[in-house]
Amino acid sequence: MDGYVGIDVSKERLDVLLLHEANRVGQHFTNTATGFSKLDGWLKRRFKPDQVHICLEATGPYGEAVADYLFAQGYTVSVVNPARIKGYADSQMQRNKTDKLDAALIADFCRTQQPAPWTPPPPEIRQLQQLVRHLDDLPQAHLRDQLTFLDQQIQETQQAITDLLDHYPNLKRQKDLLLSIPGLGELTIGKLLAECRDFRAFRDVRQLVAFAGLNPRQHVSGSSIHWKPSISRTGSASLRAALYMPGPDGHAP
Repeated sequence: MDGYVGIDVSKERLDVLLLHEANRVGQHFTNTATGFSKLDGWLKRRFKPDQVHICLEATGPYGEAVADYLFAQGYTVSVVNPARIKGYADSQMQRNKTDKLDAALIADFCRTQQPAPWTPPPPEIRQLQQLVRHLDDLPQAHLRDQLTFLDQQIQETQQAITDLLDHYPNLKRQKDLLLSIPGLGELTIGKLLAECRDFRAFRDVRQLVAFAGLNPRQHVSGSSIHWKPSISRTGSASLRAALYMPGPDGHAP
């Protein structure tokens, strides 16, 4: 072989280094069909395909397309386990790591180790690979869909709460009064009004505090048991949750 090529593959880019005797020429291309064509032209301006040995790491779907393309153009292509490349880097005491350095390392590995040529997998194996990878992707895709749907439902429900508070004059009046309290937003106010119904039904603040279960409770028995006072927690748990450090937008942290 007259030339040895190392390709460092990423999702969007191919970093390429060509070794020829003492010369090193580097270039980069997009990881697309157009990029493959430009890479092919760049190599053929220097060598014939049967004079070049190309090496890249087995990086799953990111490198398969370019390996297929270069094989079809008549180049000798080797797709190597990344562990071999890492072991070679350790043997060369290479500590720095960049895409350009990786391409140079892969090219040097290709020149010195002469890895076995690669051939594309038969159609049934490629189809099996696609199915297995699709199976692995499904849980993530399903989770993303669920989160998107959940976000939509949350936004729609929050808007429905706001619309309902504004639709009924009594609720609107109480909402406007509560909005004057720093730290309360429409969502928290909606929760408060849903649990308390009408604040005018409470005789005083103490009755409201007790209804929420936020009133202090003492536990004293005889001369030996004196627990520190705590809130009673005997009222509405939903109301306490709504009041737990709401932010300006009415969301609890």
